[in-house]
Amino acid sequence: MYSLKPNNPLRPVMTVGELTDHIKDILESTFDFVLVAGEVSNAKVYPSGHWYFSLKDKDATLSCVSFKNSNQHIKFKLEDGMMVVAKGKLSVYPPRGGYQMVVSSIEPVGVGEWQLAFEQLKEKLIKEGLIDETRRRPIPMLPRTIGIVTSPAGAALQDILNTIKRRNKSVNVLIAPAKVQGDGSAESVRDALNMLYELDHLDCIIVARGGGSIEDLWSFNTEIVARAVASSPVPIISGVGHETDITICDLVADLRAPTPTAAAELVARGYAELYEKWTYLRRHLTSAIDDRIIRAQRRLSQSSPEKSLARYQERLRHLSAKVLASRKTLGDKIEYKLAGHCHRLKQQTEKLGALGPKKVLGRGFSVIRREDGSIVRDFNSVKPGEKLEALLETGRLIIEVKETREEWW
Repeated sequence: MYSLKPNNPLRPVMTVGELTDHIKDILESTFDFVLVAGEVSNAKVYPSGHWYFSLKDKDATLSCVSFKNSNQHIKFKLEDGMMVVAKGKLSVYPPRGGYQMVVSSIEPVGVGEWQLAFEQLKEKLIKEGLIDETRRRPIPMLPRTIGIVTSPAGAALQDILNTIKRRNKSVNVLIAPAKVQGDGSAESVRDALNMLYELDHLDCIIVARGGGSIEDLWSFNTEIVARAVASSPVPIISGVGHETDITICDLVADLRAPTPTAAAELVARGYAELYEKWTYLRRHLTSAIDDRIIRAQRRLSQSSPEKSLARYQERLRHLSAKVLASRKTLGDKIEYKLAGHCHRLKQQTEKLGALGPKKVLGRGFSVIRREDGSIVRDFNSVKPGEKLEALLETGRLIIEVKETREEWW
């Protein structure tokens, strides 16, 4: 026991740890649930997944931490200067003798969490050029084989299949089933796309999901799906949600359709348009022929001499034969043109596939490049001891040069 002043009652002498523990008990029991508004500063994300930042206003600064198990459910990225409302509790960290706020959730001020996350990802992809109009590819007019990424249990798939069957029965359809809502759905959509990318005879792909809330559609607003769509070797049509729903997948895809059914209409419209044009021309030609026959019959009825009648009859037979020949020729030409386009499309698709880097790497070749990304083409440009990277068909190797030789053996 130790007396600070004479005649004062005796008080116990506490260690620093004992005092800190006492303060910790009082502070954490008193402020076990608080809501704090402030401006984010010094925001850092550590490899462990924990967030460390400060909340400040003109009067004070509060140190904060949000552990991985809490922040993994937050959709947006925490940035300096952002105004937020943080929910959590106060805690004391004895080794530093300071207090901090342990944050369990964060809400941005003035904008919803989902919308903020959408805008942040959109801005990031714009800067990378993934939403640039110049990178959008045209959808093939007459696709022979298309892939569909959607839930096999959803109504969207049946709508797509019915529409394609109605408008173009000659199209082959490959379905890559995916989970389109909830935990793991973004990864499921990515894996389904990558499975289709391994096929070399696809003409285009439809990514589809029926309507829902922003939470239901969130898989298609993730960076995982955005980058998977952007890396597609063939054009992609995004038919996600209803007409008023805009997703990141829509912005990155080559073509946006307002609904899954509309996506099927777009991919099958080439054949339907050709058929409609052929039907119009056939009707127009038939009508023109009928008009000429009627006029010829009228002139024939007004001519009484037998020779004129015989002449018109002969002319009528000649015109009838010519009409039949023209109708056949027109049909043959349309079919010929259609077959030619399909053949050239197949040739070009096969040629592009054969020239792709994957094909070359698949034959046992590799690409050697330096750490700065430049390609090694001459052995004289490499020095012993230099570290290089070898790109293979699957994966890559980090290698070190022992020596260089001019000969290949």
